[in-house]
Amino acid sequence: MAERYNTTKEKVLDSNGKQSVAVRLALGETQFVSQMREFLEESGVHLSAFNQVPKQRSKTVILAKNLPAKTSVAEMRQLFMKYGELGRVVMPPTGITAIIEFLEPSEAKTAFTKLAYTKFKHLPLYLEWAPSDTFLSPPSKPGTEDKTLEHSKSNDSCSNENALADTGKNSDDSSDEDEPPEPDTTLFIKNLNFSTEQEDIREHFKKCGPIHEVSVAKKKDPGDPQRLISLGYGFIQFKKRASTEKALKTLQQSVLNEHAIELKRSNRTVKTDVHTTRKRTKVGKQTGTKILVRNVPFQATKKEVMDLFKTFGELKALRLPKKMVGTGSHRGFAFVDYYTKHDAKQAFKALCQSTHLYGRRLVLEWAAAEENVEELRKRTAENFSEGPLHKTLKK
Repeated sequence: MAERYNTTKEKVLDSNGKQSVAVRLALGETQFVSQMREFLEESGVHLSAFNQVPKQRSKTVILAKNLPAKTSVAEMRQLFMKYGELGRVVMPPTGITAIIEFLEPSEAKTAFTKLAYTKFKHLPLYLEWAPSDTFLSPPSKPGTEDKTLEHSKSNDSCSNENALADTGKNSDDSSDEDEPPEPDTTLFIKNLNFSTEQEDIREHFKKCGPIHEVSVAKKKDPGDPQRLISLGYGFIQFKKRASTEKALKTLQQSVLNEHAIELKRSNRTVKTDVHTTRKRTKVGKQTGTKILVRNVPFQATKKEVMDLFKTFGELKALRLPKKMVGTGSHRGFAFVDYYTKHDAKQAFKALCQSTHLYGRRLVLEWAAAEENVEELRKRTAENFSEGPLHKTLKK
């Protein structure tokens, strides 16, 4: 924001102004997200693919997240091209996430395995397989689809001999790349050496048969939050059930990095997909001029919520239901009502994507015209009426 408006960070975070710093940052974020969406749409990215849980993950498109600020598309291309031929590299100018497309699934998998959680500059690199329908069209010539506002370009004349050599190391599990694994092919690996990595496990188990996926459970290092440390266990999923049986018979109590490992069957499906509990905005049909705003931070005041929403039009009313009398705090949601449907639609469209107030992402949905707190409570209860707890109680 400071660079965009040619000012200083101190002025952006100045708490003496008329507008709250939290509101100022929320509006700045909203503007950047809007510009980023326009950029991605122009780059041929199918944004709707990211609004719900993907039905299928791509085998060639990787999301690279947690990138340091001012990372260029040239740096991303240089980092990933070592492992194979790239199609498109898309990176919004104000974003910290890049979309990298490989032409071959085996090369994409090699890059994912080699680079996931490695240190890039001063931050760990978080990788995730993108939805299968991330792009609206197939790639054209390699390297011609790089998208960035600064039109950065990298030297594509480098040899891929090292990448081909690295790919050859994983030939045991890339031959059946397109074939899904059979049921009951996952093993739980206990008593791993804390220094053991995924490649060590692959090397140890490859003689049993084609491997689908390997994962090592990790957590953040209390002494260094930027570093991940092993929890001493992991999972391996084979392509064939016969490979699983062979591993149980031949590698039970075998020594891996000076530790005798224990193997047990597991019902878990080993995936590199990143599952989140992110509250999703219900972008349904507009029902009127009233918006229900959930996940409002408790430290946010009514004035701050009003300042945020009145940016998009004149408000008819704003209600921030309070807790029990005497507690002073609100319940964490609000009703925002505009005079016109146009203003309400503009506010909903701008704020429903990724707007954070005091670090909490606002979740918007259209409210019924006469909906009150009791009706909201009833509707919320209905959403959970068929949950596991309810079914257990019914039994």
